[in-house]
Amino acid sequence: MKKKIIFFILKFFLVFITINIGSFILIKSITKKNIYTKDYKEFKKRFRKSNFKTIFPHPFFGFGIRDNYNYSKKFNNEPLFVNDINKINLDDKIKILILGGSVATHLSLNNSDDKYNYKNKLINHEDIFEKTINSYFSTDKFIVFNAAIGGGKQPQQLFKLYYLDLIDFKFDIIINLDGFNELALPLSENYQINDHLIYPRNFSRLITTFNSNFDCVNDINKRTKRFLLFPILELYDLYKIRNCHFSLEGENKNTGTRFSNMTNFKKRDLEKSFEHVKEVWENSSEKINDFSKLKNIFYIHVIQPNQYLKDSKKLTNKEIELLNYSKYGDIISKFYYSFNFENLKIKNKLNLKYIFKYNNNEIYRDYCCHLNNYGMHLISKEIVKKFELELKEMIKN
Repeated sequence: MKKKIIFFILKFFLVFITINIGSFILIKSITKKNIYTKDYKEFKKRFRKSNFKTIFPHPFFGFGIRDNYNYSKKFNNEPLFVNDINKINLDDKIKILILGGSVATHLSLNNSDDKYNYKNKLINHEDIFEKTINSYFSTDKFIVFNAAIGGGKQPQQLFKLYYLDLIDFKFDIIINLDGFNELALPLSENYQINDHLIYPRNFSRLITTFNSNFDCVNDINKRTKRFLLFPILELYDLYKIRNCHFSLEGENKNTGTRFSNMTNFKKRDLEKSFEHVKEVWENSSEKINDFSKLKNIFYIHVIQPNQYLKDSKKLTNKEIELLNYSKYGDIISKFYYSFNFENLKIKNKLNLKYIFKYNNNEIYRDYCCHLNNYGMHLISKEIVKKFELELKEMIKN
């Protein structure tokens, strides 16, 4: 009897080990990732879904982040900023409004676990632009209000600016950091699902949020956040994630098609579509500039760098491993060099597309466009240095 029990236990473990080895091999063949590496965890994260708990359609500037999300701060009883806005008396402060997409949010948000040692002070990424500009001038006069939003693109910045003015929010400086989203999102996402190019990112899919199977959404998000020790359990997680993912994609595609039919959007060829989104980007920035002149606000337009732009940086091995041309890379490498300030009727502009041309350090932290804290600090410092004289004059006044 004892031998039978021992034999059964050994047989069980042998089968268990065999199943897990097989699951490990199968997962690796499907994902091209080792499940015990960070790359695999990043692979799972790509399947996370937005739902009503985070993003909501906004009637004036496309979409917003709900106030129960971890980085959205309220103003006028609604979430408009990503950083803390209730920290100090503002009477004698120089108020800076930041506009743009997710890279612009990272001028104020802690975007990763790494820290950057600046002037012998270990600082994290939170409010890095505010800390950089105040440290540069040895003052505490500057305060940042970051109204950028992940996935935002022109003309959303323009409309958010108008909305803030409508509710009587005052500021002295506007910094608009953009470029990538204005090109990549219309042509890589909206174009593919027949959404109007100037509509907010994946707008037809956004409005399906309220019709989605939330059990499926929540199940995917729960499974993509965790890691299970045994490959067989991870394989089951991937199976559930895949089923929910394609189910939701089907819902979104059908709703998106109906939405496109209602709006009567007609696809143009990619070259003409590029010219259209470029024109929208230029016009939006010029209108922000016109608004700023009218309100006596100092406006700075900054075009961001990106790893897919040829000769813009010598990428490290890790940065090369992160590249994904099928997602955004093909569009950016083909068109981003033509996204420039030549035709912009704006005085204060800064092209940072090649800021990392001679920098061999690791800066890009994903396949899209996002930078580590070191890279964001370099961008912050370059903006301050470029407009040092004007900013110094504002301190005196």
